[in-house]
Amino acid sequence: MTAMEFVKDRATKEPDAPRTTAFMEAAKAEGLLLGRAGFWDNVIRFGPSLLVTAEEVDDAVARVGRACAEVD
Repeated sequence: MTAMEFVKDRATKEPDAPRTTAFMEAAKAEGLLLGRAGFWDNVIRFGPSLLVTAEEVDDAVARVGRACAEVD
């Protein structure tokens, strides 16, 4: 499992829950099922199957990239 944290400012690391929500919706539209976590609801968890293929990882990374582009 790995995670991605959304913050408003990299220096202060202030959590950005609204952007996290927007990303979750964009990821859902891309067909991704991700988990949300963190004390401030600003962390996205990725938990792929242990049987995931390289092609599936590449596809998921492309989908995450498109979802990020939607909220940036």
